[in-house]
Amino acid sequence: MSKELKYMMADAVKSDLDQSENVLVLGLLAMNAEATVALRSTLREQGASFRVIHNRSSRYALDDARKGLADLFVGQTAIAVSNREETDFIGLAKTFVAAAKKKHLVLRGGYVDGDLFDEAGFEALAKSPDKPTLRAMLCGMLLAPGRGLAVALSGVSSGLARCIDGHAGDAGDEAPAPEADAPEAEAAPEAASEETSE
Repeated sequence: MSKELKYMMADAVKSDLDQSENVLVLGLLAMNAEATVALRSTLREQGASFRVIHNRSSRYALDDARKGLADLFVGQTAIAVSNREETDFIGLAKTFVAAAKKKHLVLRGGYVDGDLFDEAGFEALAKSPDKPTLRAMLCGMLLAPGRGLAVALSGVSSGLARCIDGHAGDAGDEAPAPEADAPEAEAAPEAASEETSE
């Protein structure tokens, strides 16, 4: 391979890395055309590009923060990057783990959100909740205190309502008692009038 071609490939890698802070590094195994097209199509839908690199000439494209990735550039190597800010690299990691299980790729590591990681970190990233799940969990955590307060206030008001209802029921039970005594009260004036007439 000519030096010019190597430098062109390295410049292409540098351009990709300049547009994307995050990068995943993979080792390539034998993949048929159908598997390759399917993988690239899935990555395209997720907003990522997949590039096979020339190891030695691509190392110069790495900035200081990502120099540790150079150790992963061994053998047949490919990188996945994205120039979209909303790209979910956890979702990409899940895609590559699934491809690795089919013996299409080897997980090597990467650089995501300022952290370098190896194969074990790659698998840990894939097991992490994706962005929508994390957002839902965060919303649940933020809403939990308010929900707890609402339940507590609702419990106080419903308890007060039950208490008032219970007292109203007790008052209702005592109300008929004076009505039962009423005939005796009416009989008393009649007895007084009889005594007066005598």
